[in-house]
Amino acid sequence: MRLDGLLTVEPGQRLLVTGENGAGKTTLLRVLAGDLEPDAGTVRRPARIGYLAQELPVRSTRLPLLAAFAAGLPGPSDEHAERLLSLGLFREEDLSVPVADLSVGQRRRLRIATLVTRPADLLVLDEPTNHLALDLVEDLQAALVAYPGAVVAVSHDRDFRARFEGERLELRAGRRV
Repeated sequence: MRLDGLLTVEPGQRLLVTGENGAGKTTLLRVLAGDLEPDAGTVRRPARIGYLAQELPVRSTRLPLLAAFAAGLPGPSDEHAERLLSLGLFREEDLSVPVADLSVGQRRRLRIATLVTRPADLLVLDEPTNHLALDLVEDLQAALVAYPGAVVAVSHDRDFRARFEGERLELRAGRRV
């Protein structure tokens, strides 16, 4: 992934973007994910990008959790229960709950589960620990370590930042420091 003049993310690279509120972190991630086009210059993105936005969409599906997780995967949704449960993000009794009835944290965990189990060359994660319990943050970090693609993340979570294995990019007023 290449953002001319500012950033190149190599396959498998880990990058933590830091900076004060308003420094341009979320804007950078939105550009990387293709959710926003840059004001100038060019961006060369890989074909497969997984993006976790800071805020989830307000509307949610009435599909059960397992069916929402399995959407787009081959075979019946029941075949994917073990894979979802193995991530440690949900309990078996959660699988039949409609996504619209899940808490914000649970919907965020569903999005993370979907991202780490689908092939993507680049994961773009904006505040991935928001609404997650501490033990789940550890599970998330373990999943990211094992993830084969590149990861670019923004987080204000002190523990997440301390344990993040990779390079750091600090932004100030939209510019690299």
